[in-house]
Amino acid sequence: MNRPENKLSSIAVHPEFRRVLLANPTCKTLRTIIEYQLLNQIFDCPEQSLTDEVCRLLPYWEQQACQGNELISTLVHYLSIYFPCLFTSNTLLKSNLQRIRILAETPGIFSFPPREIQENLIHFLQAADVLADLPQFEVISFSLDEIRPLAADLARFNLSRHSRRYIQNLFHPERCEAILSLLAYIAKDYPLLRICRQAYALMISLDDFAAWGNHPFCLRLVANHFWEYQARKS
Repeated sequence: MNRPENKLSSIAVHPEFRRVLLANPTCKTLRTIIEYQLLNQIFDCPEQSLTDEVCRLLPYWEQQACQGNELISTLVHYLSIYFPCLFTSNTLLKSNLQRIRILAETPGIFSFPPREIQENLIHFLQAADVLADLPQFEVISFSLDEIRPLAADLARFNLSRHSRRYIQNLFHPERCEAILSLLAYIAKDYPLLRICRQAYALMISLDDFAAWGNHPFCLRLVANHFWEYQARKS
């Protein structure tokens, strides 16, 4: 049976139906969208309208990702292929989509309502930097050459502006992805509910990649490696 490619250009999708179609994707609906390359027709709108439409869908996708719907990661992947502008022109939208994709890819489900954390973020971030001490983060390594320029400031517990800018550069995209993936795993799998909630709160608070160099959790990750190197020397 031939695909009705000649009919695709005539497809028009009502905004409300588009939201229903994409808010909770199933294997069948997603397969149809991909097979017939319908994303262009579903999102047939100017770039700003496209951004606004995706932003409206984010809460639905976040909820589904937290509930273990792996199809959300596939949908985000195809968005990156068909609409790369979403991942280049708006850094906050890009970071939200990255968090949602990582949560969807991580096996398991949340044992708490995500909205509880979203609405009380500051409360759940209190003392959340101590999660950097968990053994799961030992796989996030910083080389001695990376740590050495910070040694004097870290030993004095006083980071200069230059040191903070330097730390920001330590968190390149691959390292950020690894850290967010570990936080997602902890949020879904850690046996203590308090730690699960804090891990998700940290994921949300790390939306602004430009602020990682000042984030208490990130600073603690770096400091832990410094003191580890110091302990080996003594």
